[in-house]
Amino acid sequence: MNAKFRLYQARAGRRLAQSALLAGAVVPWPSSVAEASDGSAQRADGVAHEVAPGDYSTTAPLRPVFSAVNGGVLTTTGKTRLFSSGNGASGAAVEGASSRIEMRDTEIRTRGILGAGIDIRLGGSVLAENGSIDTDGDYAHGVYVDVGGSRADIAGSAIVTRGSEAHGIAVNNAPGAIANVADTLVRTGGQFAYGVFVSYDDVHATLARTDIRTTGDFASTLFMPGASVATFSDSRLETDGYAATGVDTRKGQVELARTRVFTHGESAHGLYTSKEQQSDPTPLVRATDTHVVTSGARSIGAVARLGGRVEMTGGGIATSGERAYGMLSSGAGSIASIADGVVTTGGRDAAALHAGRGGTIDLLRTDVRATGDGAYAAAVYGGRLTVDGGSLISEQHGAIGAAGAIVSLRNGARAAGGNGTLLSVDAQSGAPVRLTLDSGAQAAGDIVNQPTDDGSPTLAVTDVALSRAAAWAGATDAVRALSLDSDSRWTVTADSTVGSVVLNDSTIAFSGPDASTPRVLAVTGDYAARNGRLLIHTTLRDDASPTDKLVIDGGHASGNTGIVVKRTGGEGAQTTVGIPVVETRNGGTTDTAAFALDAASDGYRNGFGTLSAGGYDYMLARGGQGGRAEDWYLVSTAKPEPPPEPPILPGDGGDESSIGKETTPPPRAIAPEPDAYLANADAAAMMAIHTLHQREDRSLRSASGAPRPLDGAAWLRAEGQFTSMSGGNRGVSGNGRLIHAGADLLRFDDGRGGSIRVGAMGMYGSQTNWSTRPLWNAIEQRITDATARGSVAGYNVGLYGTWYGNRDILSGPYVDAWFMYGAYANSVGGSLAADSYRSRTVTGSIETGYSLRFYERGDTRFFVEPEAQLVVSDYRADAHDTPGGRLDGQGATDVLTRLGVRVHGVTAMSSGRELRPFIEANWWHGPGSRSLTLDRNAFSFSVPRDRAAVRIGATGQVARQFSVSASLGVEGNLSDYSVVKGQLSAKYRW
Repeated sequence: MNAKFRLYQARAGRRLAQSALLAGAVVPWPSSVAEASDGSAQRADGVAHEVAPGDYSTTAPLRPVFSAVNGGVLTTTGKTRLFSSGNGASGAAVEGASSRIEMRDTEIRTRGILGAGIDIRLGGSVLAENGSIDTDGDYAHGVYVDVGGSRADIAGSAIVTRGSEAHGIAVNNAPGAIANVADTLVRTGGQFAYGVFVSYDDVHATLARTDIRTTGDFASTLFMPGASVATFSDSRLETDGYAATGVDTRKGQVELARTRVFTHGESAHGLYTSKEQQSDPTPLVRATDTHVVTSGARSIGAVARLGGRVEMTGGGIATSGERAYGMLSSGAGSIASIADGVVTTGGRDAAALHAGRGGTIDLLRTDVRATGDGAYAAAVYGGRLTVDGGSLISEQHGAIGAAGAIVSLRNGARAAGGNGTLLSVDAQSGAPVRLTLDSGAQAAGDIVNQPTDDGSPTLAVTDVALSRAAAWAGATDAVRALSLDSDSRWTVTADSTVGSVVLNDSTIAFSGPDASTPRVLAVTGDYAARNGRLLIHTTLRDDASPTDKLVIDGGHASGNTGIVVKRTGGEGAQTTVGIPVVETRNGGTTDTAAFALDAASDGYRNGFGTLSAGGYDYMLARGGQGGRAEDWYLVSTAKPEPPPEPPILPGDGGDESSIGKETTPPPRAIAPEPDAYLANADAAAMMAIHTLHQREDRSLRSASGAPRPLDGAAWLRAEGQFTSMSGGNRGVSGNGRLIHAGADLLRFDDGRGGSIRVGAMGMYGSQTNWSTRPLWNAIEQRITDATARGSVAGYNVGLYGTWYGNRDILSGPYVDAWFMYGAYANSVGGSLAADSYRSRTVTGSIETGYSLRFYERGDTRFFVEPEAQLVVSDYRADAHDTPGGRLDGQGATDVLTRLGVRVHGVTAMSSGRELRPFIEANWWHGPGSRSLTLDRNAFSFSVPRDRAAVRIGATGQVARQFSVSASLGVEGNLSDYSVVKGQLSAKYRW
């Protein structure tokens, strides 16, 4: 926003570029021109008179070289030069209504006090184009307009004065007078020699593309004590002297457009308005796209004083001197404002804004920055400041210094102090300060009281109000009353104390932890909330865990506040009394429903109002487990005790309070999530495990002597299972499903009547698990089952190889081996936030058996087959952070063994088809248990190490080359563990 000032160059004196005057030399007095006598002066008295080109001069006091009176009109016809050297004499003078002088290409040079280049009185008018005026004498103005109705039109010219109080253009006692100046250069060199001086009311001065510079002390480019109107556009105004303001108006109105104002001297303000008498009209400077630059000490960019007004739109202010404020508004009714601009100061103690003694400063979408040592962005002492959008920044000092002030920031305005202070209050007088942040305003830094000279303590006199998504980050012990409304937020950066708090639909949040040092917010009055939030950082371990804390010091906490617990560490632990997060002192009290855990807390368990950490569940309990009745604690117990009764004072006939006495730790509250993670791991590790007969039903392989044995095979099986485990105050169940397919790639004889087959296979499987644990429900105030839902889904790919000892594979020995690699996507959710992670498995198996025929009658045969199998499964999952803590230690390598017996048969059916029923019994041994750590707390999941399994099914030949089979099996330990499995499969052979 206006980061760089645009430069508008005045096109002053364009046609005079070659003149000696603009080159810095004096127009020489002619030596060949005889001085005109009084009787031969060029004069138009009631007539029109044209003057031939040439040089004209006079030495007579009080006499003009050219004059027009009584309605006369004098006109030059070519290049003309006028010289006068008498006191009070002028180059050209016009007097009376309708009297007029028109000069083009005319140079005027005067000597003597009280002289004037052009003198216009009593309603006369002058037109001067492409000329120059040079006066040398005190009070010798370049252009002088006196008495109402007079008019001056100056264009393309240069005006230079050299004496004290010799103004470039002076309008005096001339109501209704008009001065129009364009493309003109004005220079003055004496003290109090203003560029433009308007001393009376109802004058209209318009200056366009004009370059004015003064070098004397107290010499403003515009000084307008009268109630008149002056307008500048595309111009440059510059002063060099002490107290030489750029624009100074006491009653009138000044309009600046696309103009630059420079001052270089001390106490030389850029824009200045001051209402000297209460009955006077309000002085006003209205600047558009105008830039003000001052470089002297105490040279303020813009001043509104004693009821004056300065209004800026676009453009900006830059000062560099010591104590050179950017804008100053002082006195009742004074208003300084800037919209869409920039205000910067660079000097020591140079506040960018200063509002005092009833003055007001209004900013709209403006960036304000103070860079000097000891410089506030805004100093408000008995004044008012409104910042609407934009920014208020001090690089080395506090953002705002105040006493008896009203400061408002709104609509996204930003304020910050480079020394970490937002607001520094001079509280010694006791005058209140009010800071309002509204509509997305953002402020950073502490609110402090300035130290007193004698070091005595000061009272808090500051009220702070945040509303409509406003935000403040800082600390304080100097706020008397704090209110937050409509999604606003205070971030507490250090220990703080406030008098009272009103927290409606808003948040008080402690900033991130600093080297495990907790912070305390003390409220010495009442704390009242409506849908409030308190965000704290807590290490979740035992009672001594570091935590941020709210202290109600002598007041009362009411309403409803959700406490958002952000976990900063801790592996979860058993508490005794609890971790204190709301503390009362000096008789402070809290309502029974004043605080509750908020769902935005880390590890929050939905529906329970508790939070999980390291496998422990913490609840927020008033009174904790035998703690202070009015305090609030985080307690990791199965069920909190009722708060103790308030202590009975000695002498009342009762017992002393039991606070601080040793208590027996209550039962531990264990979360259901560890079991869900373990169930996921077990499902992934076991998913690929299968036997030869689950994969290979031995159908359609012809016996010895068959004319066309069918040896090649492609197969597909689908399996579903339900798992249930209970005991130890827990329940785990799961539903799994998988699709497993493969095909023989190689088949060949072993040379001894047997055969070998090698194939490839792939699998997709998934399982959903549920884990339940009884937990205290802080919402329902009873123990209910908490459920965690786990899911695992993934793919396995691998190879298999099988050796059959006989050509008739229904009998004889076999050896089967397979290897599979699996990758899985996992998640655990439920009442906690969902957690997703990856895992992987490598699984290998070797199995052997021997099938013996024990019955044969006709087309029916039965076989018995003892079997043995060894499986090795390696499961890995990376450590990661979960909503309940840091999860690690899931990896494990398991060894499983199986001993079993299978009875199967074959019987012929119609059309040459066969039916093959079977029943098998197995004993599985291992892995026994799985474990993990959650925040270094160990949790285990114990599957029975020894399990019995029974499966029954049959294979039917649908066609000569196609068969289907179905089976149903159960597995368990006849106690608290069971698995039910069903399988459908199909096979095609060639």
